[in-house]
Amino acid sequence: MSMNMGWKEEEDASPDVQKFCNEVKASIEKKLGKKSIYNAINFRAVETKILYIAKVHVGNNECVHLKMSQSLPCYGGEVKLEQFQYPKSKEDDIEPF
Repeated sequence: MSMNMGWKEEEDASPDVQKFCNEVKASIEKKLGKKSIYNAINFRAVETKILYIAKVHVGNNECVHLKMSQSLPCYGGEVKLEQFQYPKSKEDDIEPF
């Protein structure tokens, strides 16, 4: 059985993905401390587009991989940080976790 579970291929980050990353920024800053840069680079989504993993540049060659979920619009559309992986580099591929 494939562990891919419907994850799409990696894509360049869109303004919507940056927006989702911004919505969980305070949660990440509590865990990692404030970072001077916070730019989404690329992402992967599940076919349903309710679960995302994004690579976010946080300074120098450091990145954090964010796993985020979004509730359905009828339930408010809230974006929630599920998990994160840190430290990561710009060269690290985004792998489902």
